[in-house]
Amino acid sequence: METNGNRYQKGILLGILVGILWGLDGVLMGQVGKAPIFTDTAAAAAAGVSSTAFSLSPLVTAFFHESFCFVWVALVLLFSRQLKQAFHVLLHTKKGRATALAALVGSPIGMSAYLLGIQYAGAPYASSISVIYPGVGALISYFVLKEKLSKRAVLGIATSLLGSFMLSFDSSKAVPETFAKGVLFAALAVLGWALEGVIIGFAMKHVKGEDDVEATPQQLLCLRYFIAMLAYAVIVLPAVKGYPLAGAIVSEGLVLKYAGIAVLGAMTYLCWYKAVDLIGSAMGTALNSTAALWTIIFSALLFKAPITPALVLWGLVIVAGVFIFAVDPAIFKKKNKTGL
Repeated sequence: METNGNRYQKGILLGILVGILWGLDGVLMGQVGKAPIFTDTAAAAAAGVSSTAFSLSPLVTAFFHESFCFVWVALVLLFSRQLKQAFHVLLHTKKGRATALAALVGSPIGMSAYLLGIQYAGAPYASSISVIYPGVGALISYFVLKEKLSKRAVLGIATSLLGSFMLSFDSSKAVPETFAKGVLFAALAVLGWALEGVIIGFAMKHVKGEDDVEATPQQLLCLRYFIAMLAYAVIVLPAVKGYPLAGAIVSEGLVLKYAGIAVLGAMTYLCWYKAVDLIGSAMGTALNSTAALWTIIFSALLFKAPITPALVLWGLVIVAGVFIFAVDPAIFKKKNKTGL
């Protein structure tokens, strides 16, 4: 029988794993994005890639990332006999439709902007800025949904925003010339993911009368990736004339790399949902924010990326702010009282 202490320890380990996986996911996506088809105009032109698709190549790579994430999560649900129920939720419940709306905000906007941020500013900076989305989501909920914020939450949000603001003004020679553009895209990713969380939160709290229809977080995650895949395939790629680039990605074998990286993406969310189930959303969200630090570590260890003192300092400030916002010190008192 699993004790409370074991559940807590398992949840902490899963939460740490989430940060590691997402940090590695971002670093590897950024590295694959340095392939000649994305950086050499002559190579892209020879493959029939338009200038628009070349400049917005992260939108095409996001299609592969989200599509393969859907495949891997769908396989998990298929073997656990939950896949049919997931699509029933989408077609017959308001919560399923709210998940579809949230997916459109969180993936074509959030994920695309995140990858553009990686391309223009580098993975360590884009990741460090992107982890403030829970705080921004809380602010949106405060003003739109009239949800209350504690003084601790306000302090944590202010701390993480300060770190993000200071990080965006890193004047080190190590940052690329397109750094400012990358920061703007990372900020757009924050807004997209924050709105995704607000929409899902609103649906879960305010949609009534559907208690007879059970939907697990894994099923909603599958729907999120499915809707994102459709949005990219039907809207985004045709809009940027991205199918020739998608074909080149397949013919050059890069598609296999995206399939492998998407395993990390799918595992990230599956582990995150399980961690939230074991230790709560606050601690799960806080541990998720450590992805910013893991991105810095993996970038330096695997690809010798330059790490500036400002990146380390303000990255730590951002993560500290998320912990202040998300983690109530009272949970540690409860932990001691219950002997966990």
